[in-house]
Amino acid sequence: MNEYAKQLKKKWATLLLLFLFPLLLIGMIVGLIAALLIPDENTPIQVALVDEDLTKESKLISTLLTETASGQHYLQIVSTSKKQAQQMMDRNEISTYFLLPKDFTDDLYEGESVTIPMTGNPLRPIDSYITKELVDSFARYIAAAQANILVINEFAKETAMSKDERMEFMYGQFIDFTLYTLGKDRMLDEEVIMNAASSSPRNYYLLAGWFIALSIWLLSFYSILGKEETKAMATRMTLSGVTLGQRITGKVIVSFTSGLILASILFALIRYAIQIEFFLIDYVRFGLFTALYAAILLIGIALIDIWVSAKKTALFLGCIFVFISLLLSGALIPTLYFPQSIQTVFPYFFSSISLNWMMDLVLEERNYANFTSLTVYFCFFFLLLLFSFSWKERWRQ
Repeated sequence: MNEYAKQLKKKWATLLLLFLFPLLLIGMIVGLIAALLIPDENTPIQVALVDEDLTKESKLISTLLTETASGQHYLQIVSTSKKQAQQMMDRNEISTYFLLPKDFTDDLYEGESVTIPMTGNPLRPIDSYITKELVDSFARYIAAAQANILVINEFAKETAMSKDERMEFMYGQFIDFTLYTLGKDRMLDEEVIMNAASSSPRNYYLLAGWFIALSIWLLSFYSILGKEETKAMATRMTLSGVTLGQRITGKVIVSFTSGLILASILFALIRYAIQIEFFLIDYVRFGLFTALYAAILLIGIALIDIWVSAKKTALFLGCIFVFISLLLSGALIPTLYFPQSIQTVFPYFFSSISLNWMMDLVLEERNYANFTSLTVYFCFFFLLLLFSFSWKERWRQ
């Protein structure tokens, strides 16, 4: 560790360039990605509603949804035909359209499953995702209304009411329930999606850029130390009794310390720019997530270094490992923009877990944290590193 620290001190000019270059590169890349992906905050999401049932119940729902959304600054719903909705989507005027299908009312009253088809605009994936959450919420309210109506219908059948009177009574109950759930903006208020990438893109990409810079610095420090370790130096260390495990551990610890120092300086600047209120416990939580992520990333790079003897190949694979970690974390491209089937994998990867909790602590001001997943990852990688040390030493002997 002392030898590696001396090497870094001799290269102070290189370290200064190492501090500045990733910031300039990340600023350009993240700025380009943000400009392409993040929509205008003042432009509401345009959604079309197609009523194919054309009953008084479906017309009531269409009217209430349209009027409820008209007072919102983030969502607008227009009632059109299916042909008009498809034409509007082809012209990229709407992000999504959904249907109230034929027999919608009959299925509702008869207790049949009610399906609400939705078609999203592939050019507006994030808007389509938000609309999907809205439609899912709407479907839950429909299911709740259906359950209430069926219960009332069963009790009404036991009375002396005629079928026409019973249907009129059920319609009245349907109106009451619909007005209760939709007329007071309940559905739209409950389904406001707090997505930091779109609600506060500047803060999101500032923190994402910091996360990318931290990863690049960790890889760079480890690579610099490995480059300076010549075969002659490795031989002298071996003759002096320095094991492979001690050398790798020294590089990991020095890289870990140096990377966190630069990251702390940059985070202080970002915190000043974002103007968030951080208490001591918040610094502790954020620091633990940072330390666990940095340790896991460096151990992963070290494992590649141990098992790949060619330095250039090991460096290339290390870069690939860091790039995949950043891609799956959502720092380069928010995970919301990936296909729905792939998004289910992201929450189980260590970089995604780390960045999500960091975002919650900084942008959402979360006052609690769960370190279990990252701790399990760290223990697994650490045990794998110890096993690699033992196996490699035996193989060399």
